[in-house]
Amino acid sequence: MKGIFDEYKLFYDVFKILSECTDDYLFIFDFWENRYTISEKAVDVFNLPSADFYNADRVIEECVYPEDLQLLENNIQRIQTGFTKEHNLEYRWLSKNKNPIWISSRGSVIYESNGKAHYLVGRVSELGRKNRVDNITGLYREIALHQDIMDMKSESYDKSFMLLLGPDNFKDINERYDKTIGNIILAKLANVVYESARDFAKVYRMSGDELMVFYEYQEGLPEMTAEKLYSIIKQRLEDEISCDDYQIFYTISGGSVSFEKEDVRNIAIIEKAEFALRQAKLNGKNMCVEYSLSEYNEYVEILEMQEEIRNCIKNNFKGFELYFQPIVDVQKKQVHGAEALLRWTSEKFGMISPAKFIPLLEDSGLIIPVGRWIIDTAMKQSVKWQEQCPGFRININLSSVQLKKSNIMKDIDDVMQENGVDSQTVLFEITESGELDSGFATQNLLKLFQRRKLQLAIDDFGTGYSNLRYIKEMMFNLIKIDQAFIKGIRNSQYDYMVVKQFTELAHSLNLKVCYEGVETKEDFECVRELNPDYIQGFYFARPVTTKVFEKKFLGKREIF
Repeated sequence: MKGIFDEYKLFYDVFKILSECTDDYLFIFDFWENRYTISEKAVDVFNLPSADFYNADRVIEECVYPEDLQLLENNIQRIQTGFTKEHNLEYRWLSKNKNPIWISSRGSVIYESNGKAHYLVGRVSELGRKNRVDNITGLYREIALHQDIMDMKSESYDKSFMLLLGPDNFKDINERYDKTIGNIILAKLANVVYESARDFAKVYRMSGDELMVFYEYQEGLPEMTAEKLYSIIKQRLEDEISCDDYQIFYTISGGSVSFEKEDVRNIAIIEKAEFALRQAKLNGKNMCVEYSLSEYNEYVEILEMQEEIRNCIKNNFKGFELYFQPIVDVQKKQVHGAEALLRWTSEKFGMISPAKFIPLLEDSGLIIPVGRWIIDTAMKQSVKWQEQCPGFRININLSSVQLKKSNIMKDIDDVMQENGVDSQTVLFEITESGELDSGFATQNLLKLFQRRKLQLAIDDFGTGYSNLRYIKEMMFNLIKIDQAFIKGIRNSQYDYMVVKQFTELAHSLNLKVCYEGVETKEDFECVRELNPDYIQGFYFARPVTTKVFEKKFLGKREIF
């Protein structure tokens, strides 16, 4: 009896030793005892109570993905009844978080002298971990990085860091040449990074064209910082490109993040490095940016705001409203019209500044559906106000995204026809610096406005490149001088002369001129001398709701 026990103990001792020598999970399924033993490290990954348990058939059910359980049961039954000697399955186990993980399970059956199956001995491997090395760069893949983070031993978290590197404009290289050349370049870059970091850090191939350096501070290793390592890699890469006579030139950006105690064994650290790299690309590329919690929180808030905006759009544009700011006719001393200005009140964030949410609309493309709503709402308001104040004009702003990525003329035509809008009662404002260019698309679009006798204004005139050719060709009816010039007009002779010259030029071409940003009585008295046609600014009123505008300004006689 003792001999059998010693043999059994030796069997399991050898099993435990072998379990430490492989990335797979070794297992023994004792059919007679209904006992299951698996490598200790499997318990950290899968929904298993321990590495050794009885009532195996019942306990295993809790680990196997429900839809795959029948597949496993059928195989085990066929082994035990002698119908098959093979155990070779690919199916899913459940992780600790109850997420499915694809595995490959292979084993051999050990039979007793009576021919009954006693043990199933084999290994379980995660299919996602099979391809641990990248064939192009020769580096370990991201799955290996995840494991190394989990195994991190250093207590000097503030001295450990991750540096994520990505070649700039790599897509252009692939498109200009081909993916074969792109792979060669990526392999060369990987070699530069590896040679720069091999003595003190590990390098991994991430998804796409990105490489990760993982520096875990340990006694005896050279102390390093992400910034210093990035500089070394950048210089070596420049030398490499120079040796190739600049046949293909490219730069790299980097995003770094230092470990904090709570980051250890937390894969979210990779997401922080990805965010830092994203910031480096947005800030001009060919640089390294360190992760910033405040910038990340701002980024998350932007994503949440964009989601809020999507929900508002789905919910019949709930939270969006048009405010109106009066535009005053200087000669008649009356309100000539109003500029429609978008406002947004979020249930989660409250009232948000247009300077913050409009760029979100444009970056996400959501300005297209919101822009249609603005056009529709403003024109319907125009029709109502015509009954009280014939000839009253509403100015509607058009975004560059609307002009370039939507059928803006169809949007305008549809609303005007549906509501019977007189083209002379609306005017569309286009920002000089953002929308005007000399391309055929812009010329054709402006000509379409002309043919339909739709009025156009250049908004923020003077801030861009002042495309006088469009003014010369009489494609616009109104020039709105940017408020940056108006605010300094009393204290700057330069601003005064610029506004004066712009105004005289416009009038010589029979164009109307509107001054924006007139905020004080002193500003108003000063700009009146320059003979603008219209004035707009806080001196007369801030943007107000429809009801307030109707009460204070609509149909009023002289207001100054």
